Amino acid sequence: MKIFIDGEPFNPSSQEVLESKRQLLAEIDGEILKKGLTYTTITVDGVEMDSSAFTRLRKGREAHFKTCEIKSLVIESLQEAINYLPRLNGGIQNIASELERKEQENISKQLADFAEGLDWLINVMQKSQLLLEVKDSELSGKEEAITNLNKSLENISDCFEKGRLMEIAFHMRHGVLPEINNISAYVAKLLETANLMK
Repeated sequence: MKIFIDGEPFNPSSQEVLESKRQLLAEIDGEILKKGLTYTTITVDGVEMDSSAFTRLRKGREAHFKTCEIKSLVIESLQEAINYLPRLNGGIQNIASELERKEQENISKQLADFAEGLDWLINVMQKSQLLLEVKDSELSGKEEAITNLNKSLENISDCFEKGRLMEIAFHMRHGVLPEINNISAYVAKLLETANLMK
């Protein structure tokens, strides 16, 4: 298999690395990280795939890796997270209001959508922190906010299983919402850090 990074040929360190897609991916990661880059797409013989699909490949003639600056990717992701926060907050308020009015229709789907959105937000924050090499000490209180948020989510899950819907509304307003507001401050801090990077 021939490997190209942004159109330029890449020669793995050995045939063994070339044959082990996991080792190959790690070697490519190491190479592009030295230049402050990360890959955004992997295309093998014209088919785009994610990294896990690539590691399972048995055949292929050409693999093309497209990269971008880590800083650009982080800024774009964090800006998307900041733009998403008002929708997440609105969704939390909406779920709580519907439960308080005893409107239970579609509540399972709304809670699932909320959980998916929250998971995405936390993932963006944590990956960005890692890529920017920001220490936890620079985001004072972040771990406590995530711990408190997880406790509230556990309470919501417990209340849902027991059918205590009014308590879910309480936990959404007084447990989840304040911690989301705290997390939004950490996301903003990470974006500020990314924008100050050279």
